[in-house]
Amino acid sequence: MNSLIRKIKKVIKAINIQSIKAALNYIKQNGFKGLYGTCITYIKYGRTVVDEYATWIDNNEPKLEELEKQKKYESCQNINFDIILEQKQEKLIQSIENQTYSKWTILEDKTENILKNSKGDYIIWIGKDIELTPFALYEIVMAIEKNEGQVFYSDNDLKIDEKRQEPSFKPDFAIDTLLSKNYIGNMIVVKKKFLEQNSDILSNLNKDIFYDIMLRISEKTNKIIHIPKVLYHELVEKKEIDIKSQKEIIKQYLQRNNMDYTEIKDGIYEGTYKIDYKIIDNPKVSLVIPNKDHIEDLEKLIESVKKSTYKNYEIVIVENNSKEEETFKYYDKITKQDEKIRVEKYNINYFNYSAIINFGVEKATGKYVILLNNDIEILTKDWIEQMLMYVQRKDVGICGVKLYFPDRTIQHAGVTIGTRGLAGHRYREIAEKDFTSTDYINIVQDLSSVTAACFMVEKKLYEELLGFDEKLAVAFNDVDFCLKVRQENLLIVYNPFVCGYHYESKSRGEDTENKEKQKRFAKEYELFVKRWAGVIAKGDPYYNKNYRLDTDIPKINYNKII
Repeated sequence: MNSLIRKIKKVIKAINIQSIKAALNYIKQNGFKGLYGTCITYIKYGRTVVDEYATWIDNNEPKLEELEKQKKYESCQNINFDIILEQKQEKLIQSIENQTYSKWTILEDKTENILKNSKGDYIIWIGKDIELTPFALYEIVMAIEKNEGQVFYSDNDLKIDEKRQEPSFKPDFAIDTLLSKNYIGNMIVVKKKFLEQNSDILSNLNKDIFYDIMLRISEKTNKIIHIPKVLYHELVEKKEIDIKSQKEIIKQYLQRNNMDYTEIKDGIYEGTYKIDYKIIDNPKVSLVIPNKDHIEDLEKLIESVKKSTYKNYEIVIVENNSKEEETFKYYDKITKQDEKIRVEKYNINYFNYSAIINFGVEKATGKYVILLNNDIEILTKDWIEQMLMYVQRKDVGICGVKLYFPDRTIQHAGVTIGTRGLAGHRYREIAEKDFTSTDYINIVQDLSSVTAACFMVEKKLYEELLGFDEKLAVAFNDVDFCLKVRQENLLIVYNPFVCGYHYESKSRGEDTENKEKQKRFAKEYELFVKRWAGVIAKGDPYYNKNYRLDTDIPKINYNKII
């Protein structure tokens, strides 16, 4: 009974102008009965009171008056579109005819012959079971006129029985994300001149032409523009995926780009994939672990590392002001038992994580370095290989991993730039069982940053970028370093197939414990924000702007955004 009262109070607390507006919009789509059912569900189970997506649509998509204005727009480039349909369907044809931008032609030709007959400036491929929003072509024109893009794609949603739901808010272009699944979707816009200059893109296309074309295009240009607006609806709940065809497309991509691999595996969900790249030679990997006492945690980490299938590694423990006699006895024991382990003393009378890590990397003798907190427990036996296969690529700077809290909720699944004005761990404290096939958490992705609680980097690159900034003694140093790596046009890869437990912050306590720590945090906060203000303001390219930034979970920001 007390639990029910608490939930009712939570509903009452949630009532404000925004939620009332959302409720009214929800009634328009679902009626009073639908709203009643949703509210009862929330009271029972703590789920969402209203349809936030319906409110997002109401706040962010053009009304009739705006659509009428769009019809009068004249493109300064006089852009004309040629449209190729995978399948002629009445709803799709009607949605094209209802476009506010009218300079388009539907072509009957097959894709391989399209350049001989196309007279337009851009070619649009549209898949089957799709309906365009009335402003789709207009928004594409706007994107073309604002960006020097060769290729454009957009967000989309699902539309069943005229009800719009499940928006697919996508990241900007990310090659490793695309190799994990075709997140681009089934509508792409390509500049015709670009295709004329790269006509081999259209030769011998595989069955899934959208996936094949996008991967081929990515080899020719980086001017791939994501339009963060919902420009089309999928009309079937579950589209058939040709797994065999998509794996063949990935295989051909890897072969064309001389990327040696051992296997293309099925991912956790249908239509997702995991590539195992070949390890080049047998390079030495150094594990750099800062430590102060807490030998129970350290022992757990070392025992988990010993299960590694990769054997050419060393463990460099950076000892920093331990007080317990048992700690030094433990050091003596493990270094005598295992020649792979050594202890390097770095005694300063204050805590500076960046300085400790820099010292540890300096002492490391491996070609590659894994930074590891002492309160990590590795769960994946081939974890070193899984990180090494990415960091060995010339286009990759860092590989990070998925970390859990001991209760199996997420501690880290990548970092979003801009969360709460700074940066935040994605999906933090969410149970993995609650994720679905549409979530990105369980596929390899390119991201803006990952946590240094466990990431791999080439030692040479670390040194060239001068390591961690020691002015950021505790906070933001790993994100700062990742952003420096991104400035070098190198990728940050998140690999969820490497997992571990993170018993977070046991070694040093929380930053808000005392005034001295609060003062230090404020100083580091100010430095980070000042240095990366432009990046934060621009927004994380791998996090859709239609998601909220006041939470670690990708939730729809139903306020007006665009």
